[in-house]
Amino acid sequence: MSKRKLRAWQAAGLIDADTASAIGAWEAAHSRPIGVWAIVGLGALTIGLGLVSIVAANWDAIPGTARLTIHAAMMAALAAWIGWRLPRGDLNPQVSDALLFVAAVLGLTFFGHLGQVYQTSSPLWQPLRAWLLLFSPLLLLFGRGWPVAGLWMAGLIGTLWAHADDHGHLMRAFGRTDPPYPSLYWGLIACPPILVAGAAALMRRRSDRPAFWRLIEQMAVATIFAGVSIILLLRGWDSDSAVLPGSATIHSLALLCAAAAIAYARRTASGRATAALLLVAAVLHLGQALLPDLHGTARAWIASLFFLALWGAVAAAAIHAHWRRIFQTAVALVALRIIILSFELNDDLLGSGVGLILSGLFAMAVAWATIRLSRRYAPRRYNSARGEGT
Repeated sequence: MSKRKLRAWQAAGLIDADTASAIGAWEAAHSRPIGVWAIVGLGALTIGLGLVSIVAANWDAIPGTARLTIHAAMMAALAAWIGWRLPRGDLNPQVSDALLFVAAVLGLTFFGHLGQVYQTSSPLWQPLRAWLLLFSPLLLLFGRGWPVAGLWMAGLIGTLWAHADDHGHLMRAFGRTDPPYPSLYWGLIACPPILVAGAAALMRRRSDRPAFWRLIEQMAVATIFAGVSIILLLRGWDSDSAVLPGSATIHSLALLCAAAAIAYARRTASGRATAALLLVAAVLHLGQALLPDLHGTARAWIASLFFLALWGAVAAAAIHAHWRRIFQTAVALVALRIIILSFELNDDLLGSGVGLILSGLFAMAVAWATIRLSRRYAPRRYNSARGEGT
């Protein structure tokens, strides 16, 4: 902390001279030589890049079996080290997470390396599924921070996405594609992240690593709302993107199960808000799927109302649970969707200068209202030391 800021705080009456001196002494005693560590990190990065360049330059000259043997030996050595040190619990959490992350990445790249050497042509979801089955116990039993949680969640979503794209041509439609039982398939393929949210909330209550399961739950909930938002948007822009009512029913039932698990495991303002939002998402998702196909402005209006209802509920829940950043994000998304809707409805006028001027003025008015609303109603910055987190 700079001495200038301490003097400014002292001048403003926030702290006295003794407190400023104590803070300065503590900071000096616990300061880290950032410059030295930066040079060390740069040197380590340079050495690593040099090793990668040497291997890449001689890649074709190294026999495939030799490369696989070296790769497997590195995995085995790291696994032995992890198996020896992690159960003892004497490693720094950052160090243990780094070891887990490197081990999982080595395992993931091994499947790609294996396919390159033996020229296999299996679909992407098969090696991803094998990696997920092999490394999930290690990552979930010993992970502590966001790198491990993010890697595991990315592996789960990537496996589901690759499987859906291989079996149902995911980008062509949501529910009207090739699987023999499309309602069942599209319903089940989207359920794992939903169920993970509920399971993580239950584990968060029982585990000695609640922060890790909190990260898993947050990532799963973020995935849920991103998916529901995309479906709501696509229904308004593309009539071929309708979700079948059967698959939407399965999604909604899974959302209700996750909401019940979170409400049971987390009897706090944050838990109640999250459970209520999952309930709202289930109702809106199923309600939109049951609507008949609409066209023109009616389709744009209805899809926009569903989207605004979802993120309006998120903003209301954020006020209740004191999620400042989530409230600001929700308000921004609502404002952006209103602006996009104005362009959609004024499509005939946009060819003229008057239409462009009106749309621009409306966008500026919505932006101004968004800033005022966010400043007036956004929850105060939350201090996690005084209570629960999100």
